[in-house]
Amino acid sequence: MILTDRFLTRVEECTDYIALDHIPTAIKWAEGVFEHCEQLSVQPESGRMVPEFSRPEIKELIHGNYRLVYELKSNRVDMLTIWHTSQNLPETPY
Repeated sequence: MILTDRFLTRVEECTDYIALDHIPTAIKWAEGVFEHCEQLSVQPESGRMVPEFSRPEIKELIHGNYRLVYELKSNRVDMLTIWHTSQNLPETPY
């Protein structure tokens, strides 16, 4: 599994934002993100295809109000980014 720089930056940004309201919730949220990453190490097909991209290798898991976007490659999973469900995804997941 590869945690891209963009993914890690987004985890930090989202955690900081959630922490503005409640630090323990932010910590629990971030821990959950990485638990999902571990799940993908074992079950990489467990996410659904991201409808906006219509590419079967670009998938997502939902974590609370956030979409964890990843790319399935032949021998690994690349965690690409995180988006709040109320936000529009960018034109490209990279």
